[in-house]
Amino acid sequence: MSGDVPQAVFINTSGGVTGGDRLAYCASVGDGAKLTVTTQAAERIYRATAGPAKISNTLHLDKAATLEWLPQETILFDGSNLHRRLDVDMAEDASLLAVETLVFGRKAMGEVLQTAQLHDTWRIRRGGVLAYADALRFTAPVPNGVAGFGDNTALAILLYLAPDAETRLEQARGLLGFDEVEAAASAWNGILAVRFLAPDAHPLRRALILFLTGFRGCPLPRVWHM
Repeated sequence: MSGDVPQAVFINTSGGVTGGDRLAYCASVGDGAKLTVTTQAAERIYRATAGPAKISNTLHLDKAATLEWLPQETILFDGSNLHRRLDVDMAEDASLLAVETLVFGRKAMGEVLQTAQLHDTWRIRRGGVLAYADALRFTAPVPNGVAGFGDNTALAILLYLAPDAETRLEQARGLLGFDEVEAAASAWNGILAVRFLAPDAHPLRRALILFLTGFRGCPLPRVWHM
């Protein structure tokens, strides 16, 4: 992506999200246009006392459009309850780069999630056909062991859906290899996926900045470095 691509920064003026809150974000990119969307800071999901917090993200990409969805991390506090959904409707020849990062508690504060709930859903349609579906759901304490996250408290998923997605797999794998962060990449049916797992938010953030800068060929939006 060129450094002169327009950027949109979403701002949550409340400083965080708690039970009963409802947030909806939308971005639409017209034919042949390009846009990078990010957030001003990490999103904090506080203790819920009035049901789940709900966040809905909706993206639309017209013909040959390019959209980068690059929000900063979402931090789940103890007692939080989040239902989040990402829905994408993109043209068959459009290009989407999407990243989501989750952090389970604030390790620097010694916080461990004793109670928390998360239901995170992705649905991406390309050319009117479902191209990608994923869902992550758990109730704290966060599962560990082989089927869970082990001792890790931060994870991220990166998806790249584009006409050249599969041809960039080796480039993506060449950008991996980080201290403290496990990462793997795969590609199929015009989709490139990279998953990251880390013991804390800080090494994961460093790894994401390195990977995204190399993969995109330009620096991340300035708010990522504040």
